[in-house]
Formats: sequence, structure tokens, C-alpha cells
Amino acid sequence: MEHIQKKAAEIASFFLNNLSRFDKVYIVSHKDTDGITACALLYLTLTRFKKVETKIIPQIYLKTLDELKKEIGDNLVVFSDLGSSFCREISEKFRYYIILDHHPVKNCKENVLNPHLFGYNGAYDLSGAGAAYFFCKNLYPGIKKYSYLAIVGAIGDKQNDPFQNLNLEIIKEGKGIFERYGKNIFIENVEDDLRDGEYFSSLVNACGTLNKADLGLQVCIQNKEAIKEAKKIFEQYDEELNTALKHFLGNKDKIIEENKERSVYFIVSDMKRSLTGPLSTLLIKVFNDKPVIVISKRNNLKISARGTKKLVSQGLHLGEALKTAVSRKGEGGGHDIASGAVYNGKIEEFMEKVDFEIKKQFKKRFLIEGEIIINYEDEETAASTAEAVNVDNEKTLKATLIESYNNKNEFITLIKSENIGTFKNVIDDMLVCIKSSEIMKE
Repeated sequence: MEHIQKKAAEIASFFLNNLSRFDKVYIVSHKDTDGITACALLYLTLTRFKKVETKIIPQIYLKTLDELKKEIGDNLVVFSDLGSSFCREISEKFRYYIILDHHPVKNCKENVLNPHLFGYNGAYDLSGAGAAYFFCKNLYPGIKKYSYLAIVGAIGDKQNDPFQNLNLEIIKEGKGIFERYGKNIFIENVEDDLRDGEYFSSLVNACGTLNKADLGLQVCIQNKEAIKEAKKIFEQYDEELNTALKHFLGNKDKIIEENKERSVYFIVSDMKRSLTGPLSTLLIKVFNDKPVIVISKRNNLKISARGTKKLVSQGLHLGEALKTAVSRKGEGGGHDIASGAVYNGKIEEFMEKVDFEIKKQFKKRFLIEGEIIINYEDEETAASTAEAVNVDNEKTLKATLIESYNNKNEFITLIKSENIGTFKNVIDDMLVCIKSSEIMKE
């Protein structure tokens, strides 16, 4: 906690020390709940220092950076809830930049605040809005009364099951501003309709999903007219989402049958591209024994993938799988438990590639464990055999041995491997080692 706060303070100092060198601050943020709440925190803070322009976008691509550079020039750009996978490119293109993100990092240098750089997991421990909050409170102490936006952002990224680590620290700071009730929060001193954190999150997300992100930003800063309009949009969005959800749930058996040989549940239709993310989040609760990948076939492929913590513990990393699968004909990435992509190739080609990548991930974590137990006539023989086997393994076998030891006159060795063939070979080698140590003892 101390290290990430220190880094946030350093980046805030960079901002203050360079204020006179630019005329305007550009905030570039992601268009989901987390990105919009992050943008709101930054807007409320940075407008106290400079003129601010906000740009809320679906994703960053190299082309996006080129377009932004033409407009921004040598002014400061703050990326929130995105940018970590383009650290090098951003540092090369922009003279003054800050990245406040929680996605996996790549080639990051200075002016980057990201929980992954401090040993935390950005999928669970801190959202993009949380990173923005840590930065902002160094510039504007009054932003603490808006700390609930960081937690609404975390709820939007499903980090509330349960809240943990850095998110919990923000909740502690918000005591009296909002209260935590299990997976949800209830907020004081906001419009009544927004007191429920989960509803607040859903309302903002609907704005972003239906390309009304600026309206979502106004909701975050408590614009009453914006809240009224957003509620109407949410009703439309909710109806479309429920219609699509009912369709897929009605075809549950067919989806299971079609994907029985795959490592993934592929759910494909010509649905609105904006629905893939929320649908994947809902469908993983039903199809939870394998990852869910929802694909819209409109124009190029729009892809959203979701997993579970259990699947992640078995080796799943959807961000890496999608990034590899689309690398030649699209762009993608994200967290281990949730990711997205666009793909310009054939759908069958994508499905084959990502299925292969995810099967590889699960295969890596396939673990076989076994033990060899031999009873000797005396404790000395058991002890010397254990010592000899440990030395031999260290020098020659290079197997994955947990431990070889003796319990009185009983020799025990524990072995694990991620490959059946390797496991068999290790057992054979171990028996040879044991026999050799017995001969030497004689």
C-alpha cells in the first residue's frame, strides 16, 4: 500500500512541476463503468488546475495513438483504465503523459500507476478508477468525498466478490461517505436513485455501452438532467440485454452440445456489438465450467471473454489467450478473468486459434502427484537413501521433487509433474536412484 501511494505522489508532483509547460490536459479513458468513473475523478480534480478535454473511447490501437498525437501535440495526456499495454508507444509519441491503469503492464517506465507494478492483481485488487483516485487525492484532498466513484468503478469491473486489498483501503477511507453491505455499497449525499452502488454502476455502464459515455460522465458528477436521461437509456439497454440473454439461455443444451469438444463455450450471433461484454458477464454464471466467449459477427468480429476464479487457478489467462489468437488480424488482451478483442479474419479461424491457446493453458496446469514409500530394516538405510536421492535429483534428474525424507525406517519421496510421460520417466529414474543408493550402502 505504501509503495503505490508513494508512486501516486511522485506522479502528482510530475503533474504540478510541469503545469506551466502545457495549455490543456486531455483525459483519455475507457468507455465502461470503470473508465467513466476514473474520468470523472480526474475531471473533478484536474479542472482545478487547467482546461480539460475528455475523450472516452472503446479501446486503444496504434492508429488511435497516432490520431490522438495529432490533436494533443505537446499538451499533457492522462490515460485512465487503459494504456498499460502500449506504454512504450505512448512514451515515444507523447512528451507529457500519465497512465493510471490496472490492466497487465508491458514495457512501462515512469509516470505509470498500476497495481501490477506493486505486486497486486489488477483484476481483483484495484480498478482503473481506483488508480485515478490514488493519483487525484494528492492534488485535491476534497476528492475524498467522491471516493465512492472508485468503488463504483470496481463494481463495474466485478471486483466486489469480495472487495479486497487496495479496494478495501478505499472503502475504509470512505467511511461516512458510503457504507459497504456485502458485495454492494450505499452512498450518502447523492441523488436517491444513485445510492445503490450496483445500480449506479449499471447506469453508467449502459451509457458507455450505448455510445453515450459523456452522459455517463455527467451522471458521475451528479448532473440531475443527465441522470434522468441515463435512466431512460438504461431501460432500453436492459430490455435489449434481457432479450438476448433469454435467447441464449433457451438454447443452453444446444450451446453445450456444440462446444462439448472445446475448451470454451463459444456463443455467436449477429447481436449488437455493444452487448458482447455484458452478455459474457451474465452467461459465465450459467456456463461456468469453461470460459465463455461471446462473439458478435457484425462487421469484423467483436469478442468478449469471461472466466471464473476457479478456472484462473487452473491456468486460465483470457487476456493472453485472446492477444495471441488475434495478433495477426486484430487486437486484444485484458485480465486473466476477463478480456476482449476485435478480429478481422474468419470466425472459424479465430475459434480454432483461441481454443488451442486455452487448451495449452489448462494443459500447463495439469498436475500429477505421487509418492514412493519403501520400508527398510533400519532407520540408517532409510535416511541415507533419502539423502542420496535428494543429491542425485539436484545434480542429474532435475525432476520436480517436493521432498525425499525418512520417517524412522521408512523412506518417502513425493513427486509431481505436469506431464504423464515425464511423471512415468521420473518414477523410473527414481527407482534406479533408490536401487543405486541401496547398492552403494551395501
